[in-house]
Amino acid sequence: MECFRYSNGVLFITVTQICFLVLLLSAEADDDKTIVTKVCDESLEPDVCLNCVLSDTSRETSNLSDMAHSILFCMYSETTYAHQTADNLFQNTTAVDLKEVFRVCKDKMFSASNTLWDGIAKMEVSDYKSAHVSARVAHADLLECDFAFMKYGKVLIPSELLNYMVQAKRLFDVAQIMFLLLE
Repeated sequence: MECFRYSNGVLFITVTQICFLVLLLSAEADDDKTIVTKVCDESLEPDVCLNCVLSDTSRETSNLSDMAHSILFCMYSETTYAHQTADNLFQNTTAVDLKEVFRVCKDKMFSASNTLWDGIAKMEVSDYKSAHVSARVAHADLLECDFAFMKYGKVLIPSELLNYMVQAKRLFDVAQIMFLLLE
């Protein structure tokens, strides 16, 4: 009987410890979201910032450099999707003017995604100034793609491409704030 009381006491302590651990982990998650929300609210695109940073499962902390890394990675992803879309449009277009627009755009989006990958590498060694330069160069490439539609085709950007470009532009706006806060 005494053995039974002892095991109940151990069980009670174990259950209490597990509950306490769950409480701590949920409080930690709330703190992370609170910190991320405060930083993202400083940007021009708080929803874009929150969606990107909170969806990054590889982010270990809620410090500013980790959040900026997440933003660059999301921007990299969007420019990669834009490149793939522009390349597909290029391959499936026969109109000469449009072919040139899509060629310029796919090249610029390829350059942007490569530049952002370099920026991500710079973030990983805490070279924030170089990473910021990479984000600016990628943004310039994004604008060159936009200008190509006005210069060569004088046509609207197809929605499947425009959506990725707009998202990358919004992420750039967030990255600007992140880098200003890092400096």
